[in-house]
Amino acid sequence: MANKSGSNVVLIKGDKILLLKRSKASPWKPEHWGPPGGHVDPGETPKQAAVRETFEEAGLRIKESDLELMLQRTKNSFGVIYYFVTDKFTGEGIALSHEHDGFTWANWEKIESLDTTFEPDALLLIKSRLLSK
Repeated sequence: MANKSGSNVVLIKGDKILLLKRSKASPWKPEHWGPPGGHVDPGETPKQAAVRETFEEAGLRIKESDLELMLQRTKNSFGVIYYFVTDKFTGEGIALSHEHDGFTWANWEKIESLDTTFEPDALLLIKSRLLSK
């Protein structure tokens, strides 16, 4: 098994979440929609990676203390993947990195219509969060 890990952040605004569209050149799931996230760097905690990746990919600031672990799973082909959730963030709009071609704030109906990077268990948890708002 690989010994890497990755952190993703589901940012909630009302009954919507932020999704970023991966670029055509992305080596993994090009043109799919997903949350800000990426690899946990050496010496970094999963929450620190979540904070860093959210700023690098979307230009939004979040605090480790506001992140709730929604899901943690191990993928044999990768390692441990963390999904954090928060509705607390600051920033002057979305500032995309070179890794993404677009963004949207998507409600559950829209999420269902998009090709996303989410695995089925993560989608169920997101659905439950959004439909309970």
